[in-house]
Amino acid sequence: MKKYKLILIMSLCSVLFCETKIGYIDSQVIMAEYEDVKQVQVQLEKEQKRLEALYKKSIASYDSLNQAIQTGSIIWSQEKKSQMETQLLGKQKEIEEFQLKYFGPQGELYKMQERLLQPILKVIDQAIQNVGSERGYDYIFDAVQGSIVYALDSNNLTLDILEELKKLNIQKEDN
Repeated sequence: MKKYKLILIMSLCSVLFCETKIGYIDSQVIMAEYEDVKQVQVQLEKEQKRLEALYKKSIASYDSLNQAIQTGSIIWSQEKKSQMETQLLGKQKEIEEFQLKYFGPQGELYKMQERLLQPILKVIDQAIQNVGSERGYDYIFDAVQGSIVYALDSNNLTLDILEELKKLNIQKEDN
């Protein structure tokens, strides 16, 4: 009897899955091959090189000041030595702030990338939506990120879940 139930359940599942059309994309390949993304990457690399040159210049200035302190501290007064060390700490802080401002997680380089890629990502999303609807896919997954990038609205259960939550809350209040 258990064997027949298992066969029945497997048959139902296979019928249900046969009707569902699932596809996937590799977003890394899309980003690597799409010409507009390549152009943005060139712009970002130019900006990064410019910022790195400024950073290296700041580091060189810091190193030079540090070297001057090392060699001059023997003959300087305590006041002059303290003044130079304060200046060195200021340069160090300046370098750290530069790193955060331009290369940090919310830095200018990141913001520039986001700003330049946003319209391209909209076009890529539109292409995914077009392919999904034209070819009759129920779902399209991104194999790299493991997320759904396209789904038929008829498969969206969000409103059903919200209704069920309301029902459960009413039942909870009644008890």
